[in-house]
Amino acid sequence: MAAAVGFDAFHLTEHLLTQPLQIVAGERPGAFGSLRDAYELFGRAASKNEDLFVVPGASHYDLYDQPKATGMALEKIIPFFKEYLS
Repeated sequence: MAAAVGFDAFHLTEHLLTQPLQIVAGERPGAFGSLRDAYELFGRAASKNEDLFVVPGASHYDLYDQPKATGMALEKIIPFFKEYLS
């Protein structure tokens, strides 16, 4: 149990996360801190090319299946993938 409680998903982010980074989060904070985590990851990542897009009016859960929220997220993600994955 100690390993689970002490887990830090962002451990060594400042050193290891150097590739281009596109973070998408909903504007409305949810129960698990996704918006807070997005800002923390953005601030700590070592990437020279990073972007944080906060979807207006959306929650973390809206980004799963709500057409308006997912559409706005995809408008950012698709060009990012085309640039860095092709």
